[in-house]
Amino acid sequence: MLVGSAIAPVQLEIFIDPQCPHVAELESADGDQIAAGISDGRLAVTYRPLTFLDDRKHTDVSARISNALFLAADPATSPTAYQAFVQALYRNQTGPDNADIASMARESGLPGAVADRIAAGDYAVDTAAVNGANRDRLKEENPENPGTPTVYDLNTKTVVDIQDSDWLDKLLA
Repeated sequence: MLVGSAIAPVQLEIFIDPQCPHVAELESADGDQIAAGISDGRLAVTYRPLTFLDDRKHTDVSARISNALFLAADPATSPTAYQAFVQALYRNQTGPDNADIASMARESGLPGAVADRIAAGDYAVDTAAVNGANRDRLKEENPENPGTPTVYDLNTKTVVDIQDSDWLDKLLA
């Protein structure tokens, strides 16, 4: 799901699992700056959800949230609202049900019709197929450490060192 302009000068892919605490840390530390970069047209992010933690935790939380993220990628959803939704999901990693996810969608500014589809549990994608495709892509782009979060710079075709606290400042400069 591309969030932001396809012609933004900085183009990133971010591999995520909705239950990953490390992705939650990334969104907590850098989510506002990601949102600002998207809002001002300097940054576009393609979120690539994975659902591998569902198997480990014996849940379907990652699959349901990943599906909700695809439902949220509706033409009526603004990039700013989409990023706010991503951030809300990671602030509330409590295994939310569809009604909780829909509530976060509404509070983030997603259109009511989109939030209603999330609440109803509508399907936008085959999350197992998405997980497989994104897992393969992740292994191509980061074969040494194919985990989440992985941030990949599409311009330089390199994995970004997000341990550097200024990583996003450097990219957006």
